Amino acid sequence: MKHAKQILSAVLRTGIGIALVVYLWRSGAINWTAMAGLATAWKIGLIAAGLLFLDAALLAWRLRVLLDPHGFHLPMFSAFRLTMIGVFFNSCLPGATGGDLIKIYYAAEGNPGRRTEVGTIVLLDRISGMFALMLLPLLLAPLFPELLAQSATLRAVLWAVAGVAVMMIIGTLACFSERIRKSPPVDWAIRKLPLGKYIGIMYNTVHAYREHPAPLLMAVGISLLAHSVAASVAMLSSLATHPHEFAWKMSVVIPIGFAVNVLPVTPGGLGVGEAAFNKLFALAGLTGGAEALLGWRLLTIVISLLGLAYYLQGRKRFVHDVEEMTAAQTSPSGR
Repeated sequence: MKHAKQILSAVLRTGIGIALVVYLWRSGAINWTAMAGLATAWKIGLIAAGLLFLDAALLAWRLRVLLDPHGFHLPMFSAFRLTMIGVFFNSCLPGATGGDLIKIYYAAEGNPGRRTEVGTIVLLDRISGMFALMLLPLLLAPLFPELLAQSATLRAVLWAVAGVAVMMIIGTLACFSERIRKSPPVDWAIRKLPLGKYIGIMYNTVHAYREHPAPLLMAVGISLLAHSVAASVAMLSSLATHPHEFAWKMSVVIPIGFAVNVLPVTPGGLGVGEAAFNKLFALAGLTGGAEALLGWRLLTIVISLLGLAYYLQGRKRFVHDVEEMTAAQTSPSGR
């Protein structure tokens, strides 16, 4: 029954996504003629595809950086394979977070005593990316004062984004606080709640970065670079589909659109992201937002087939415990 409900939920979400795309098409919000520009401007498409691979490599690097302080070793090629598997499932599971569940499943392989710790780091990897996604438009907006002056709605959106970013900072600082960690409510929750043991492991995993903040800050920096690359792909898609509409100010609204695309409503945010991009582009005085995201989505699906190939190779161990590796190398049988 549970499996049947999951299948029904997936079918319903897919149906909603397709219905939204059909609605956008019927209403004229998506110009399918313009989408042909991706084929005719194939050089732009190739550059964009190359940037998507660079984006995946950056995300792989970010996960390695976050794993290192906890004594885990993840080779770069293994990290890239794991990331590409996540990219594939992000494209076909609800929202843009479905791939994280697969990444946790694969990353935990071979680490039975530390699965919760590994899973927490993978989730923190996603959270650092989301924070950077909030931060990027705030950093770029001052470069376009005329854009902020012309749209009160866009200013309100940016204030909301800033509010989310501040709340994420406060939440992180709360996890770093020794006083909160040792407070009676937190101690009681860890000792008494049914899942308190796992809550404690997750809390302590994040709390450990209090002593090693550099990797966390580095992860945010890598995320800013990765999101800039992804936004560049969407801008190239816009250049191919609406060459006369291209403007650098779209770099401010594209990250916000990506954040909306993460909402777990439809597979890969299908339809929801397109509607959001159209609205955000309109706030910036531009058209073709849906086509820009659709182009990015199509290119992502194409490169994600590499992730499917890695997935079909079967479940393998990606993340290794450094102490375990050292012990194996120094033991008589490991010589």
